[in-house]
Amino acid sequence: MRPWKITAVLGMACVLTVSSAFGSMAWTERPETIDEETWARLHDNVLEYDEIGNLVEYYNPTYRQLVQNLQVNLQPLEDAAAQLRGAAKDMIADANGIKEDDPMSEAIYRGSAKMYQDIAKQYEKGIKSARSSARSGFNQARKQLTSGVQQLFLGYCQALASKEMADTAAQLAQEAYNSTVTRRSLGMATDTEVQSALNSLQSAEAGQQSLNDTLNNLRQNLQFMAGWSADAQVAVGACPVPDLSKIDAMNPENDLETAISNNYTYIDQRKASGKGTANRDAKFRTLDESEAKIKIQLESLYQAVLQNKAAYEASRLALESAQLTMNGNNLKYQQGMLGKLEYLQLKVAYLQQKAAADAASISLVQAMENYCWAVEGLADITQ
Repeated sequence: MRPWKITAVLGMACVLTVSSAFGSMAWTERPETIDEETWARLHDNVLEYDEIGNLVEYYNPTYRQLVQNLQVNLQPLEDAAAQLRGAAKDMIADANGIKEDDPMSEAIYRGSAKMYQDIAKQYEKGIKSARSSARSGFNQARKQLTSGVQQLFLGYCQALASKEMADTAAQLAQEAYNSTVTRRSLGMATDTEVQSALNSLQSAEAGQQSLNDTLNNLRQNLQFMAGWSADAQVAVGACPVPDLSKIDAMNPENDLETAISNNYTYIDQRKASGKGTANRDAKFRTLDESEAKIKIQLESLYQAVLQNKAAYEASRLALESAQLTMNGNNLKYQQGMLGKLEYLQLKVAYLQQKAAADAASISLVQAMENYCWAVEGLADITQ
């Protein structure tokens, strides 16, 4: 995936230009519903995960424009979604092209493609809700946009989890290349081996640069969607960690009634005209089908939470074991019992385990969010 294309795609996601730290449509005075401490945190130029809901409501350009004008032109968001899907297609093609030579970059490309597809889907849902009128339309748009920004944030965390591994892999490739050049000077390595080491170094550096470009573009897009201008100096806060106690409170059977009553598609179906026996019967059949779909989806999302929880717990145990081993390797390296090349190889293996554990944590957070948003009315029952 060419860096310029990523920049263009993510840039499309910003529908409105803002001229100061926050957009001109932003709130300048603290709303009565926000306490002073929370309001101050929203303006500290640190984008925290738990602030996303408020940032979208008070500063997201799309939502603020929607509130002021129901007839807002949504073509830029539609273009952004199309660009994101096109970029995902290109990234998959690029991943297929390097599958055999660079599995690390392939994984990064495929992960980014999936993230772009998910973001595009959220934008498309946001577009649909933005075209609604009345308060429920505003609420739906706000929730969809909040969900989309959350996915952007988690996507940033996902990419960030691989950064240390990518940096260390590049360092390892550099050391391996230097070692091969030295051995060639001593007659212990061939020109072919040197070229192979150089190819590995260039591939590792390309993967490192690609990841850095992705992180920068994701951060910029997060700024836009949270209401900051392009040139604002905004830091992205810590990645959220799963609150396992919330899983204990999840119960598809108990939450079903709330999920049905909140579901925006179901609400529209319920409002539909049912005059005449045939129309009324058709309407009730549609409502029954929708209730069944919501029930199935809620149970499926709950099972996904449980599966991700099991994977998360297993990954933490594996990471604890890997950490103990790495602590020993650190000590051996400090005492001169390990060479730098061997140490870096062991460190890359450890960082792969750490990246996997971080990915499992992020996946669990996303699974929990998906369930909660379904209860909040965002279960997709249109198919």
